[in-house]
Amino acid sequence: MSFTSFVSFINSCGKIGWLLLVFLLWVLILILERVIYFIQTSSDSKKSFIKRFEAKVLQKAWTSEKSMNNELQKEISIIYYDMNRGLWLINFISAVSPSLGLLGTVTGLIKAFQGMAGAESQLNIQNLAGGIWEAMLTTAFGMIISIPALFFYRFFRRIIEKRITKLNLKLEDSVAKEFSDD
Repeated sequence: MSFTSFVSFINSCGKIGWLLLVFLLWVLILILERVIYFIQTSSDSKKSFIKRFEAKVLQKAWTSEKSMNNELQKEISIIYYDMNRGLWLINFISAVSPSLGLLGTVTGLIKAFQGMAGAESQLNIQNLAGGIWEAMLTTAFGMIISIPALFFYRFFRRIIEKRITKLNLKLEDSVAKEFSDD
């Protein structure tokens, strides 16, 4: 697909198509950034979320079980926040894109019916088809953005859920080791 045919496709979606293109580019950048982040912070990497947590455990001598638990819970919350960064926007785009596509459908149909009303006695099927074409393209474009965005949002949430569970288990083990009666 050449650049001119791509621009032609976006133009055939109407003004809503350009907004959907911005959403598409935005969500692709966010997904790419999160994929890179999750790879960089995997269990095997130098920037591992587990290593970050373990460094916090070893950072100081703990005076009480409660203070250790509170400090490490704060660290888990910070890690959780880092993992969730940008996910709200992926979720938002996955929710709003179909609505924008539907808005494009409505504006395309309005355009088609305006063409019919302006034609008075001579109804031109090509004008009607052009409006319906715009309507269908924007709906499809909105869905094309929404479905992968929702998939990646759910995929990232599952990764976060697994990682937080690992950290909570690590927290329990660390507190138990630090304050065991050995």
